[in-house]
Amino acid sequence: MILCMKDNKNNKANFDVIQKHSIFARKERMETSPHTLLQFVKKNEFIRITGGTLPHWHQTGKVQFVTFRLADSLPKAKLEEWKTLKTQWLEAHPKPWDDNAKREYSLFFGEKMEGWLDAGHGSCILQYEDVRKIVFDALLFFHGRRYVLHHFVVMPNHVHLLATPIGEDTVTRSLGSVKRFTSIAINRMLGRSGAVWQRLVFDRLVRGWKDYERYVNYIKSNPQALPPNTYSLWSLIDNPTEKDNSE
Repeated sequence: MILCMKDNKNNKANFDVIQKHSIFARKERMETSPHTLLQFVKKNEFIRITGGTLPHWHQTGKVQFVTFRLADSLPKAKLEEWKTLKTQWLEAHPKPWDDNAKREYSLFFGEKMEGWLDAGHGSCILQYEDVRKIVFDALLFFHGRRYVLHHFVVMPNHVHLLATPIGEDTVTRSLGSVKRFTSIAINRMLGRSGAVWQRLVFDRLVRGWKDYERYVNYIKSNPQALPPNTYSLWSLIDNPTEKDNSE
């Protein structure tokens, strides 16, 4: 598959260093090395917050857990319920938020959304291998260029991933490119038109090893109840030499 996406090839050296440390180094070494890019959010460093309806939190070089979903993956009633709960929560927690409020927001709305996604609403077109492969390959296209993927799973109606941005790129901005390309390719394959993905992306900064391990376990266990041919699971540990177009 040939993807027409622009990239900065100077990130290749960063990718090599990230792979070496993220797979083989001990935890203590990874926490202190400035080159691993398996680093967690730091309270004393600037956090960029963008977006309105669903804020995106970015800190340079820090691991993120991200979820994006198909346009029809949640019924309208569930979306309205989610918006109502969010409005009520925001009224009870005016900004500026402290760290506890940020974590509560992330956990509460993230877990509720993920529970609804796992219920399998909508067309679930990603259950089909040829459609799912478009998304799988597109995610790997930027691996080592704009971000480093640690783990990801393509479920029938949504995608979860753990990734570290490279340089000043943000994971959510890079995924915007992935979503645009895959929307065109999937619609062409299925002979249809219209929205493929929900516009919003849900992301969380990973706060430490317990957080990281929890997300890894969540990604790995997410498809356990599904037939084996309806999802795709990928891990950097299982693909240590995977560079996909990073040369």
